[in-house]
Amino acid sequence: MIGETSDQRLTFMGDLQVERARTEHRIWSSMLDFLDTEKARIERDVEPRQQDLAFAAVRSVVAQANGWSEHQVASRIHEAETARDSLPTVWAAFGDGELDAARVSIIAAGAWKLTEERSVAKLDRQVVAYAATHTTGELRQWMRRFIARVEPDETEKRYEEIVAERSVTIHHDEDGTGSLYAENLPSYVLAGIDQRLDHAAKALTDDDRTMHQRRADLFVDALDRIDPDNEPARTPNLAIGVMVPASTLAGVDDQPAISANRDWFIPASVLRMLATSGNPFWYRLLVDEKDDVLAASYRGYSPPEHLRNAIRYRDGTCRYPGCTTKATNCDLDHREPWPNGQTCADNLWALCRTHHKLKTFDHAVPIEHDDGWAWDVGGTILTE
Repeated sequence: MIGETSDQRLTFMGDLQVERARTEHRIWSSMLDFLDTEKARIERDVEPRQQDLAFAAVRSVVAQANGWSEHQVASRIHEAETARDSLPTVWAAFGDGELDAARVSIIAAGAWKLTEERSVAKLDRQVVAYAATHTTGELRQWMRRFIARVEPDETEKRYEEIVAERSVTIHHDEDGTGSLYAENLPSYVLAGIDQRLDHAAKALTDDDRTMHQRRADLFVDALDRIDPDNEPARTPNLAIGVMVPASTLAGVDDQPAISANRDWFIPASVLRMLATSGNPFWYRLLVDEKDDVLAASYRGYSPPEHLRNAIRYRDGTCRYPGCTTKATNCDLDHREPWPNGQTCADNLWALCRTHHKLKTFDHAVPIEHDDGWAWDVGGTILTE
């Protein structure tokens, strides 16, 4: 987010965003007022068997007035009613222009997955501060983490139901191509597939294909080698970063493990199964109880592999505000350039190649800030 700026054009853009959000709130409020009035009329004047049809007709009018499809209008109505009736703090922030419709929609959709009123109330208390200062992509990740942590039992139940519906389908297009969809698979399985494809694609250095093309071709090659008459070959070990609550492994509670990039989670029961399976899944950041790898300093420019892994797991994503590039795909940058700056965790952070270049050529300069680090971009201050 922009912490401060001396450029009036940026201030003007920010003011327009606030006014747009307030306008969206007025549209949603008007829609709800209209629907409340029409619902009362229908319940009063239309026989019960016809009321659903009558209300469907009203929804179609709202859809036309806003340029929405009838599917969209059903979602918008549900989101608006949820925000107004169950999330008063969110609704007030929407009216003040602090949150826009896109963020309110994400929050409302997350609230539908919560089963207890106290969970919804907790969401209402906590989400505005985060949503107002982060991108919609970051907000979606935050919502996933919040739901998994506040109602772990319900999250695990949904996980089991969804994984039971896993499938692979193929869709053919008219131009001789098509798409393959693997749906409802566990996130940790998908993370492993993603990492294998990345490692294999990056190993093909003398290759004119793009990274995406190499990944796609490797995926097809792997499927072509499936032999149902033989056991599959052992796959390479993976290093998938997850933050594991010790209380979960000990069986004290059922808090989920959160991925290093904060984008997905593993339910407690699956986590315990993986921890006892013998699968080389875990990476210890502590050498022992007293020797913290993140506290050590190293000579030379390049950090050792265990420190690189530790920093990438710590940061999760690129540390530039609003960037969600996975830390595993980022450079490790010395915040204070080496050799004056040490090769240690306090002076290293994950930056994607684009934002690393912005820093290197002084288009974006990291500065100390009350909450850690901010970025000076031509006099405009961006905070994490």
